Amino acid sequence: MEIRDLRPLTAILTVMIVVDALWNPAILIGAKMTPELFQQFVTPIATGVDIAAFLFKIVTMIVFCRLILVAGNNLIAAGFEDLEFTPWSRIWWFVVPVACLFKPFQGMRELWNVSRGVYPYDTNDSLVAIWWALWLLAGVVAWVANAVTGPGTLGLWTDSVVNIVLAPVAIMLIRGIALGQTKLDGSNLNEVFA
Repeated sequence: MEIRDLRPLTAILTVMIVVDALWNPAILIGAKMTPELFQQFVTPIATGVDIAAFLFKIVTMIVFCRLILVAGNNLIAAGFEDLEFTPWSRIWWFVVPVACLFKPFQGMRELWNVSRGVYPYDTNDSLVAIWWALWLLAGVVAWVANAVTGPGTLGLWTDSVVNIVLAPVAIMLIRGIALGQTKLDGSNLNEVFA
């Protein structure tokens, strides 16, 4: 198995994260600044716009999972065999009830540390912790905002603020993993375990 360059996938995912984070604020600002145009052109296709936003978020998640999978396979190709998480387990822990609150963090922390040559692999890093806290906060805020306010503007603004804060942290995380993996060729394994 060869080590694959994550930089192209990281570039694509970076653009997708930015678009996903700015989608709702752009719509909300457009509605606020030009209500007549918004009412005339966007309101009639609002359902289609919502479906497109949802599908784009799903595709962004799939690309994120792809990056995690390729990065995990790169670690195996580089000779790291003593990892707690397999490339696939880093993905499926996101959907396991209760465990989804802590296992994805542990898997991403391991991926981050090994990619960057940090040992032991379970060493905490503030960027990974901040990303995970914001990830959980985004989910809770979206759920609470929709439960309390319904699908209204306040819920969208609240969700948008958290996603705008989360986006640069997520981008730093994936870029850090990609950059760290540019140095993976198997020749540095002795330095890691020295």
